[in-house]
Amino acid sequence: MSIEMVLADPHPVMLDGLAHDFQQSPDFSVKACVSNGNDVLAAVRKYQPDILVMDLSLTQRSGLSLIEEMQHHQLPTKPVVFTGAPIGEVMRVIDMGVPGLVSKDKSRQVLARCIHTVHQGDKWLDRDLTMKTMSFLLEQQKKSAKASSLLTPREMTVARMVTEGWPNKKIASKLFISEGTAKLHLHHIYQNLNCPGRMSLQRYMQENGLT
Repeated sequence: MSIEMVLADPHPVMLDGLAHDFQQSPDFSVKACVSNGNDVLAAVRKYQPDILVMDLSLTQRSGLSLIEEMQHHQLPTKPVVFTGAPIGEVMRVIDMGVPGLVSKDKSRQVLARCIHTVHQGDKWLDRDLTMKTMSFLLEQQKKSAKASSLLTPREMTVARMVTEGWPNKKIASKLFISEGTAKLHLHHIYQNLNCPGRMSLQRYMQENGLT
């Protein structure tokens, strides 16, 4: 019995190529090809396929939002993410427990093996993508540890509040300190992290996973 699928990709050439390849195999039955998130959800509800092969960079509704919606409504269709998305989005996919993940660098044969594996109830997570994710997390931890060593706990609290958009007066009130003390903390933070201002500090905190 063939595996019923819906294919979703924002790029027509990629979508046509996937459809053509899978339609040549008796193992697969392509029920629909769609290019935006809203149409994906409608197709999944209409056809109730075994597998949804999807990119994350869909229009109207993002791939991540779509997966959340499917999980919320406990739809039986299993998502297989076939993507070239940034590592941050790949991390979220892994955290969400998606059963199938394949990089677009891989061949269609690898994608087909992933689909078969997921259809059988197992997981297939692209080794290269998971290794990149682990490397990214380790690098973030190193950066976070470095920043933490440069700031006192109170300064780290002030830096996070600045990143969240708090003005000095509100920071002072929240921490039961004077506005002058809040400004002094901020001056030390700028010096220790080599950040010339609030925008630079916000960027530093975000890039180093400290928000």
